[in-house]
Amino acid sequence: MPTYDYNEHVVVSLEYVGLRMPTALVLEDDRDLRQMFSEALQASGFDVVSAGTVPEAIALLADYSPQIAFVDMNLPDQQSGMDLVRYIRSQAHLVATKVVVVTANRQMQDIAEQMDIDLFLLKPVSIAEMLRLAQRLISQTAC
Repeated sequence: MPTYDYNEHVVVSLEYVGLRMPTALVLEDDRDLRQMFSEALQASGFDVVSAGTVPEAIALLADYSPQIAFVDMNLPDQQSGMDLVRYIRSQAHLVATKVVVVTANRQMQDIAEQMDIDLFLLKPVSIAEMLRLAQRLISQTAC
């Protein structure tokens, strides 16, 4: 007996009627976390673009206007997640992008909240909670 994959058919039917799946950007220098976040978001119906550095993320934003961005604040290169948040907030085509800061540094919360972010998540992050909050943020945008 063939199985019916409800999610597969929903995606196909949404694409058929011209609706696009929401896009999420993941900026995370830890490759394993980046992959885990990306796969979880994809399984929840997001198109995902991901980067390990701020320059990579900015290059992706030339071609994508994500509805939500998950931004790690502490990165090993010379730029931090704050640089990407500033970039997103300065671009007209990204004005509606919801920004979620994800960091292990609790001290970054005050700084991040002064930067017009939509949500602050402290690592370790519950993937289920992250997905629930992402869906809520996206649904607020759609209203």
